[in-house]
Amino acid sequence: MTPMIVGTALAIIALCFVLYPLFQEPLGMGQAAAIAPAGSGVTTAVDALREIEFDHVTGKLSDTDYAELKSSYTQSAVAAMRGSDAEHANDVVCARCGPRPEQDAMYCSECGHALAA
Repeated sequence: MTPMIVGTALAIIALCFVLYPLFQEPLGMGQAAAIAPAGSGVTTAVDALREIEFDHVTGKLSDTDYAELKSSYTQSAVAAMRGSDAEHANDVVCARCGPRPEQDAMYCSECGHALAA
């Protein structure tokens, strides 16, 4: 009789241990943001691009959805990069391509034209 009671008690404890995560409250947006490490906008956008690339390759994301999301996240990443480089940028301008992000370049990385300072 005693082994049956001990076995039942152990089974109930194991069941509680296994099912405990199912009864926790899901994290809200504020809690998730507090737990997630604070990264730059560039890191967030690049991580999002990697995630949608993986989802597309594994078949979880259609071609049209992938194209739309990639365009959106690429624009976000470029905007974040330009924003973070704004304090380092100088007024280098290509006659064909417009303002360039290269600081000390003598020629445009897109078309090869000489850059005007």
